[in-house]
Amino acid sequence: MKKIIITAIVLVSIIAKSYAEDRKGFIGISVGPSIPIGDLASSDVNNDAAGFANTGGVFDISFAYQLGEGNYGITALLRGQANPTDAQAMADEFGSMFPTVNWTVESESWSIGGLLFGGFGSFPVSERTSFDARAMIGFLNAQSPEITITGTIPGESIWLKQGSQNATSFAYLLGAGFSFDIGERLLLLTNLDYLGSNPEFSNVEIIDSDGNRDTSTWSQVMGSINMSIGIALKL
Repeated sequence: MKKIIITAIVLVSIIAKSYAEDRKGFIGISVGPSIPIGDLASSDVNNDAAGFANTGGVFDISFAYQLGEGNYGITALLRGQANPTDAQAMADEFGSMFPTVNWTVESESWSIGGLLFGGFGSFPVSERTSFDARAMIGFLNAQSPEITITGTIPGESIWLKQGSQNATSFAYLLGAGFSFDIGERLLLLTNLDYLGSNPEFSNVEIIDSDGNRDTSTWSQVMGSINMSIGIALKL
C-alpha cells in the first residue's frame, strides 16, 4: 500500500507539472489611465490639429500564447479608450482672441475602439515574475467629439456646432510590462504602452446660429500613453 501511495503521489506531481508547463498563454482584462500626447493633447487654437484631449481611461481584453519552447509568441488586444475634451481650455483660447465676448463650450469625448495583433516576448526575472514586451498593429475606429461653441455679448448670442464623426484607420502599439504569477491559474498584469494612429474624419458637419451649413474633412494625429493593471487566466 505504501508503494502504491508513493507511486500515486509521483504520478500526480508529474501530471501537475506537465499541466503547468502546457499553460503557455493567458487571456486577461486590464484597466487604467490614458494620457494623450502631441496634437491630441494640444490646446492651441492656432494648431489645426489640436485635440484638446485630457487624461481619460482605457479598457483592454488581451490574449497571448507562447510558440514553441522559447520566449516569444503571438498576442492580440481588444481596446476601448475614451479621452474627455477640455471645454474650458477651448473657451479660454477663444476668450484670449476675442476678450469682449463671453465664450462657453460644450464638448464630448474622443473615443476609440480597436483590434490589434502582433508578437510578444516574455523573459523571466524571478520564479514568479516575467518582463513582457509587445509590438502590435491593427485597426481602430475613432469617434470625434461633438462640440458647441457659444459666444455672448450684451443683447446677442451666436453659436457654432461641429458634429461628431467616425473614422477607421491603421494603428500601432508598442508596450512593455510585468506579469506576476499569483496563483495556480491567475496572473497579475501591469502594462505601459504607446498607441498611435492618424484617422481622417470626412464630411464633418458644421452649422451655425445663422443657419449656415458646411462640411469639413481633416486628419487627427492620435497618440496616447496608456498605463494599465489587470488580471489574467492562464491557458
